[in-house]
Amino acid sequence: MPPVALSLIAGASLFGGLLGSGKNVECPPQRQQWVTLLRAEADGDIALLVARITERLSTEDVACWAATGDKPMMLELAKRLEAGDGIALDRERAEDLYREAARTISGTIYAYSPRVGKSPGQVIPIRTRPDVPGLPEARFRLALMHVEGRAPKPRLRRGFKWLHALAKEGYPPAIAYLARAPKT
Repeated sequence: MPPVALSLIAGASLFGGLLGSGKNVECPPQRQQWVTLLRAEADGDIALLVARITERLSTEDVACWAATGDKPMMLELAKRLEAGDGIALDRERAEDLYREAARTISGTIYAYSPRVGKSPGQVIPIRTRPDVPGLPEARFRLALMHVEGRAPKPRLRRGFKWLHALAKEGYPPAIAYLARAPKT
């Protein structure tokens, strides 16, 4: 089975709870093929990815693509869920997707090697792939949901903590937002 298809299957089961109502995302086989083809075409080409989004993919297509673990598509679906754009308003799912799109995925796994003879057991890091960084825009939108009270359970302090961290990293929208925010 090709790696993209495996990624699609693994992603659909992993993100089923995020994208559906407690069920795995059910993408018809033709749609899975189409999404897999789009994803393969856009692999590494951000301009093409943006073009695909601006072509106005259907929400169902975005959900299928997001189910593969594609962070920009998770972000796009979260925006639509937060605004109720083409899909029922669901800020809880939007928050989950923002959080997942913002999360950095480590390419290192750790394996325990038991004691051999007189040498003690140890944990060995194994590099399996490069790290996949989280999206700063997803972190920013997640922070705004909390700061502006749109999150299901808003946490003002946590939201401002995330905004300050983004500003410290040099993310321009966070810097601008904090410059406009009242000082307390």
